[in-house]
Amino acid sequence: MSWAVVTLTKDGTQQGKRIKNLLDDIRLDVYTQEKWADEETLVINKKLDEFIGSIFYKYDIILFIMSTGIVVRSIAKYIKSKTTDPGILVMDERGQFIISLLSGHLGGANKAAKLLADKIGGQLVITTASDVKGLIAVDTLAEELKCCISNMVGAKNVTALIVNDEIVQIKSDINIETKLPNNIVTEGEAKGIIFITNRIMNLDNKYEVQLIPKNIIIGVGCKSGLSSEAIINAVEEALVSLNIDNRSIKHFATVDVKKNEAGIFEAAKHYKTIVKIVDRKEIKTVENEFQCSEFVRKTIGVGAVCEPCAALTAIKGHFLMRKQAYNGITLSIWEEV
Repeated sequence: MSWAVVTLTKDGTQQGKRIKNLLDDIRLDVYTQEKWADEETLVINKKLDEFIGSIFYKYDIILFIMSTGIVVRSIAKYIKSKTTDPGILVMDERGQFIISLLSGHLGGANKAAKLLADKIGGQLVITTASDVKGLIAVDTLAEELKCCISNMVGAKNVTALIVNDEIVQIKSDINIETKLPNNIVTEGEAKGIIFITNRIMNLDNKYEVQLIPKNIIIGVGCKSGLSSEAIINAVEEALVSLNIDNRSIKHFATVDVKKNEAGIFEAAKHYKTIVKIVDRKEIKTVENEFQCSEFVRKTIGVGAVCEPCAALTAIKGHFLMRKQAYNGITLSIWEEV
């Protein structure tokens, strides 16, 4: 999590530095005019609206200590989507009011505003209907469950049902510990449905939405020099055979000798995920639990790669697919539960 504080005045700069000290566990940069700058701050070296454009997507949260009107005019041309825009907060110089202005749910502005209000003792100002009524929006639920939203239009429509006190049913393949409002039920008649599953779904009802949990680990072994395209094709074939949505991939996992294998890392990037590297010493402690290859053992010192790498980097769960070969690639698929 990274924050920027942007202010134009002497008092605002002092507040920004105070906030930086209070939020010392967050990476936070304070930007101000050159005449108020010191070793704790950075300088706004352009016109404000140009400067905002240069930092708009570099931070998760941007806190403006200035009037709301100036902020609205400065950020207007940079706003694109609630799925990509940073959380925007506005605060007065005295810290009396902390306003969640933009990207309250997915951008984290509501949560950040609550944190800041608690730290400095200011009045929290949140206007999103679900929060005001003590309900929960679909995008907030997705964030809390670390899920991907299949369709933002569906999410908006179902959230509208929730905030208008209509009954919405939830059908989930994962455990939900989040407290839900009374009009979200698990059975019975409902005007909308929230599906929480990593399975491939094709929803055509505008009052249905799918939340896709990030709970699939791809264990990967491969010959040296294989292209990312070959690995992607293998992953797609495996996932489709299991009816698993590729947006549910949490990470790839492979052995340390593959830490520079470009194809694996490029394939992971294609799925907007990361690669976890497993040391062979760790694999040796569990490899007898998996199908081993003497050829692989002679080559790299351990007899199995894709299965132990997936299992060792996962939490509680099970294999959906044990080791499968795809033209020089071996894959296993683990589902966390």
